[in-house]
Amino acid sequence: MRSRRQPRLIVVLLAGLLLGACQQEPTPAGPPSPTSAANGYGATERAFVELAIATDEQALKLVELDGNTALIENRRTELVELRKLLDAPYVNNHAGHDMPGMPTDAEIQLASTSPDARKQFVRTHLTESLEVLRSAGSAITHQPTAEVVELMERHRTAELAGG
Repeated sequence: MRSRRQPRLIVVLLAGLLLGACQQEPTPAGPPSPTSAANGYGATERAFVELAIATDEQALKLVELDGNTALIENRRTELVELRKLLDAPYVNNHAGHDMPGMPTDAEIQLASTSPDARKQFVRTHLTESLEVLRSAGSAITHQPTAEVVELMERHRTAELAGG
């Protein structure tokens, strides 16, 4: 089981991801998409969206084991909304990573056989991803992306309150 991460680590991780996104090659020239940098959708937003999709895809595997329909539907809704924000094809650059809020394959495997581990991993996903969302919220300037961040924050807050 992973140890509880410090908020400082989450901010450093998010900053590193955002810095890496800023150093990527620019997207090919062509007509701007509705979510292009011309509309405020930049490298920060793209990095967040890619990270959030990877995290939610892994989390969906975990919460499906738990059978909590609210969590399942929330992750599915978030994935739909996140994918709408993409300005280029999605590539999961985070497969196999152990990052705050993202259940690992090993955790999902253990959760499939241990209800106690499953409960702990779901709670860890909720608390850690909420911290990441709060950090991202202060860096996101693109309004549609900010709205998805707010939706995800509302989901995590309600899910944590629900036990």
